[in-house]
Amino acid sequence: MILNYLSMRKQNFLAFFLGFYCVYDLAIALSHAWQFTTDDAYISWVYARQLINGQGLLWHGTPAPVEGYSNFLWIILSALIMKLQLPLLASVKWFSIVSLGGGMFFLYRIGRTFFNPLAAMLAVFLFSHYIGVVWWTVSGLESMFYCALSLLLVWQCIRAMGIVSNSAVPWTSHGTVEAPIYSTTSWLLCNISLLLLALTRFEGLVWVIPVAVFMACQIRVRFINKIQPDKSTMYRWLLITLLCFILPYLLYFSWRVYYFGHWIPNSYRCKSLASGQFFVVDQDYLQVLFPFIIAALPFFLLAKKGCWHWLLWLPSVLYAVMLWKADPVITHYLRLFLGPFALFSLLPVLGVMQFIQDFIRLKIDPEVLSAVLIIVMTFLFIPSHNVSFLQKAVLHYQERTHNRMQIVEFLNKEAKSGDTVLLNDCGIIPFSARYDLRFIDMQCLNNPELTQSPYLHRLDLYAEHLQQEIKPAWVITLYYPLESRSDYLTDLLEKNHFFDDYRLVTVLKSGFIPQEHALSSKRTMDFVFYLYKRVDE
Repeated sequence: MILNYLSMRKQNFLAFFLGFYCVYDLAIALSHAWQFTTDDAYISWVYARQLINGQGLLWHGTPAPVEGYSNFLWIILSALIMKLQLPLLASVKWFSIVSLGGGMFFLYRIGRTFFNPLAAMLAVFLFSHYIGVVWWTVSGLESMFYCALSLLLVWQCIRAMGIVSNSAVPWTSHGTVEAPIYSTTSWLLCNISLLLLALTRFEGLVWVIPVAVFMACQIRVRFINKIQPDKSTMYRWLLITLLCFILPYLLYFSWRVYYFGHWIPNSYRCKSLASGQFFVVDQDYLQVLFPFIIAALPFFLLAKKGCWHWLLWLPSVLYAVMLWKADPVITHYLRLFLGPFALFSLLPVLGVMQFIQDFIRLKIDPEVLSAVLIIVMTFLFIPSHNVSFLQKAVLHYQERTHNRMQIVEFLNKEAKSGDTVLLNDCGIIPFSARYDLRFIDMQCLNNPELTQSPYLHRLDLYAEHLQQEIKPAWVITLYYPLESRSDYLTDLLEKNHFFDDYRLVTVLKSGFIPQEHALSSKRTMDFVFYLYKRVDE
């Protein structure tokens, strides 16, 4: 007993040390990445500003509504911050940092359902070490808030079904046992979390599937074991689901279809079903996940699993299926996979522990050995938020943002009131430009004309429409030197001699210094703006 007590104290000390390291490491990384704000965040803030100005959820200067955002609840939060006249960037970033703290706590609590404190903290360490966690926390987008909600959902779902700790499992001091205890409070929080997920992002609704599979599995197991909830509990839970999730979401969904006229959000149709992109996003996720899939195999193949295992890996599969044709830009650093990745981080810990239990016979504390193996794997295989790399990445992105602001300054000075600006980089430019300018998105995201006939899936017709009818006063195009391409609409316009009526005003380039040229000043250009002005007839 004394040895077990000493071993537990050692594990608790290591867990505390690991938790302290995670907080310290994240604090340093966040401070170095603080100046990064993704350009896409400004798209949401354009809609938020339109909303508080009484214009509704309309794109900058367009009369018809278009759902160019994918984060409704985040827009409402941003609009509230603007309405209260709080500093937008700082407020949004601090809210995301609080969400990160909440997400790590929720992940730890999920881990404590299966592990002792040290093992639970290992999953938190693995997840927090990934560069995307820091990058998207300070980005200005909803990514970390959405991730925290998904972890809260899973934690409360497990608690609602009465899954509690059990010291009978030999390789952890706290395993799991399914007790006939149902928590109505946790079920209430589960439904609220699910509603907030579905309102924050359209695909949040997909979290219904792992919850439903888990619940069905639990009910089946308990039915076999003749453990059933009383009817009053069942009716109470059904009423909670109806009032806290189904009815509120149906109201929102009905309004959205009425307001925008589409069942499927335009942001999903435009970015998640990109032509020519097949499993590119999934490959990026698999590259990060693959070593940990191998580490998790002993758990999948050898362990006796409860129904809760569906909650840990099924979200990753669902997101991989949902994003199989997605544009890689929207999932840079696994932005949309952060929630599924956090849950999956529990599986390699389970796998390593199962492997040690079945195959390793050493006079070493198995918990400490597991911790060493997971920590080594994390440092070897997880792309980390290296401070030096973060500094370079932020400076690289700031140069691009500086070029965007130069375009804003030029337009604010030279453009006439009511001028139309056709651009392929919607973000800080329309957000910061004069309000009397009309911005037309060259992509389908914020362009209502490209979401309906006759221009839906007919960019050739839209190119003719731009040339013959719209005749924008200004055009801003992008060129990607590393890929030797611009975008498809720009290519069509060039083919139709559209730019014969325009004068090139300026070219703005941004780039980076490759690792192999780190000691020199030789830069590689990767992002080029071209600003054109229509020649007066």
